[in-house]
Amino acid sequence: MSNEDQTKKPSEMNPDELPGVKAFEDEFTRGFLQSTEETRPGYYHFLSGTGKYKMDFPKDGTIGEQGYALKDKDYEGIFIGVDAGEIKSAITLNYYSTDEKGREDLKLDMINDRINQELDYDKFTSENSTLYLSYFETEMYYGYAGFLQNEAENGGIRIINQTECVASKEKCDAIKAESIDVMKEIIKSIQFTVQSNESE
Repeated sequence: MSNEDQTKKPSEMNPDELPGVKAFEDEFTRGFLQSTEETRPGYYHFLSGTGKYKMDFPKDGTIGEQGYALKDKDYEGIFIGVDAGEIKSAITLNYYSTDEKGREDLKLDMINDRINQELDYDKFTSENSTLYLSYFETEMYYGYAGFLQNEAENGGIRIINQTECVASKEKCDAIKAESIDVMKEIIKSIQFTVQSNESE
């Protein structure tokens, strides 16, 4: 492969050159993927339409064009459907550039209202962000809800990742723990991009 081919984004490549997975087969989703190289097995480099955050994107995931909304770099709403056979997930991400530090409780209350539960959040801190994350279950779904606050500048992401198992109860019970770990790792891979002229 030439140097020119290696610098091409997946959206600019011939479909025959792309990995044979759902994420690249969907034209709209392909526009967000930055490389055909995996970030880790089964995941690819996703960059949001605002350019404000990135994440590991699952190979079985597609972004719903009808459910996508973008307003400059101020707001972005994304719905990701992940169809991994017996496990079907829906990931909803809502980015707001105006979310300020110190108002996290208000954001978490809004998420609680959407889930219709009073959730108990764990707090994870990294170099430039803080993640509030809680597991939840409903009659039909289980998953994680969370809020990621940018600590370097204003900006926050409200996250809901919910899963339904469509296999037999016995099989669902057997694979539930693994699917819960998968959901958590996807959320924890979300990172704000560094907005500066300095190289990392």
